[in-house]
Amino acid sequence: MRSISNTISSNYMKRTYVGSTIYHIYLSLLHILKDGSSNQNNRGENLLFLVQSTPFIETLIPNLKENFFRDVHIISERKKHIIDLGKFNYSFRRKSKLPPYLETRHPVLKTEHSFISSSNIYLCDTDSSKSYFLYEFGQKGINMIEDGARTYSQRHTPFEQFYKNYLTKTPIGGGFDKQIITIHAQFPNRLPRPLQKKAVELNIKKEVSKLDFKTKEELFNIFLPDDTFVLAKENNALILTQPISEDKVINSEVEKIEIYRDIISKVPQNLNIVLKTHPREITKYKDYFEDVTILPALFPIEILGLKEGFYFEQGYTLFSTALSNLEIVNERFFMGKDYLDKFTVKATRDLIQNMIIDS
Repeated sequence: MRSISNTISSNYMKRTYVGSTIYHIYLSLLHILKDGSSNQNNRGENLLFLVQSTPFIETLIPNLKENFFRDVHIISERKKHIIDLGKFNYSFRRKSKLPPYLETRHPVLKTEHSFISSSNIYLCDTDSSKSYFLYEFGQKGINMIEDGARTYSQRHTPFEQFYKNYLTKTPIGGGFDKQIITIHAQFPNRLPRPLQKKAVELNIKKEVSKLDFKTKEELFNIFLPDDTFVLAKENNALILTQPISEDKVINSEVEKIEIYRDIISKVPQNLNIVLKTHPREITKYKDYFEDVTILPALFPIEILGLKEGFYFEQGYTLFSTALSNLEIVNERFFMGKDYLDKFTVKATRDLIQNMIIDS
C-alpha cells in the first residue's frame, strides 16, 4: 500500500491545463517549471486543452508536445455550443447538457477522464468549454491561473452571483466559484478582496529570473524561430494592440484603426514604431500603417525578455497588463482612459478606470 505522501507526490506531478489564449499557455509553461521546484527538467506528465478561439493556435501543438505536454487537444468554443444545444439549454440546463454533448463532440474527454480526475487541474476561467471541467471535476477542488486584466476586476454584482449560483446554475467565473480553491496570479494583492484568500503568486518576472539560459531558449523557440524578425538595437517604441473590435467593446474596426492611428501620432518621431498584434485579432495593420514594423501575432510579447537584444524606450497600450510584465520597456503608457468614451461596454470602461498599473 502506498503512503499518503507518495500518493500526493504522484498526483502533484500530473497536471491538466485548460485555456484559450497564448498568454495562458505561457503562464502554464512557467507554472510547470515552478512546480518542478529546483529541477527545471522535472516536468511531470501534463495535458493541455485549448478552447478554439485564437486563430492558428493549433500550429503550436508540435512544439508544446516536444518537452512540456504529453498531448494537446483543441476543443470547441461557446458559440458552437449555443447553436447545437439551444440558448435555453445552454443558459438554464448547461450543467446537465454540456458534459455529454462535449464528450460526444470530443471523445478525448472521455478517453482522458481518468487522467484528468487524478491530476491537478488548472483553468484560466470557468466559461465556455472550460465549464465542463468545473462540472465534471469540481468536487475535487480546481485551481485557476489568471487570465490577464479581467481577473483583477469584480465582474459580477452579488445579485448576478446569486442568479448564476441558484437559478441558472452556471459558473460565476473570475475565480468566484466555490470549486476554485486556488488562484495563481501575478499580483495576488490586486485581486478582488474575496479572492485574495485563494491567491498564490505566479509572477512572470520572478519566475523568468530563475530560469537558466537553456530553458529560456526552449521557451522562446516554442513560439518563435530564432530568425523570425530583427529589430533595431535602439530607439524603438512598442505598441501592444488589443482585440477591441473583435470583442465588440467598441463600435467598429474603423474606430479601432483611428484609435491606434492617434496613439501612433503620439510616439516621438525619433523612435522606430514596433506594433505587436494581439493573437486573437484579425485586423491587418500593414494595410493601414506604413513605416511601422508589424510583429507576428502568435506569441506572448513577454518572451522577448528571454533573449538579449530586445529593448524599447517606450511602450504603449490601451489596457493590456502584458506591458507591465516587460522589463525590456523603459517607459510605459497605458492609454485606455484617453479613449474611454469609445468603449461601449461598461465592464470594459470599469476595468480601465480601476486598473492598478506599474509605471
